[in-house]
Amino acid sequence: MTTKTVPFSARISIEDAEFISTLSYEGAHTPSDKLRALLAETRNKRANFDNFAANLAQMTEWLQQLSRPLLVRQQQLQLRTEGINRVLDALPELLAILQTAAARSPQLNIRELQEAEGQTMQQVLNILSLLLPLAVTQPQQTTQQGVIKLAELITQHHAATQGAQQ
Repeated sequence: MTTKTVPFSARISIEDAEFISTLSYEGAHTPSDKLRALLAETRNKRANFDNFAANLAQMTEWLQQLSRPLLVRQQQLQLRTEGINRVLDALPELLAILQTAAARSPQLNIRELQEAEGQTMQQVLNILSLLLPLAVTQPQQTTQQGVIKLAELITQHHAATQGAQQ
């Protein structure tokens, strides 16, 4: 990217000016610095990344913005919402896999697309394996009753399948 700059003038609302003043970017102190940093951040987010590591970093940062206030509130209430926490911890990898596959999609052959699907399904299964134990250990929560029934059905299915194989 070039370091050459051009003057740019715009009228913005007082609320937008106040918002820009509250932004915090490393090395950005003036409104112009902050606006440049905001534009760079937006450009970066709109980039069609085909790099898993960059996508994972972006998704982790984005989801940390969601989880931080939730964790603070949990601490204030002395309540741990384990299901939310586990999903927020596992989602960056799933979203990075999907974003990477989408960015590479024009060049993917059948095998590579199937591999992307396999990675996606594996991560979904990982998320389910994080959540299913909660459904069993926290049955008092009515929103999880359906998951408990699902876990029971899976257990019954596995038992029936193993019985048939013997």
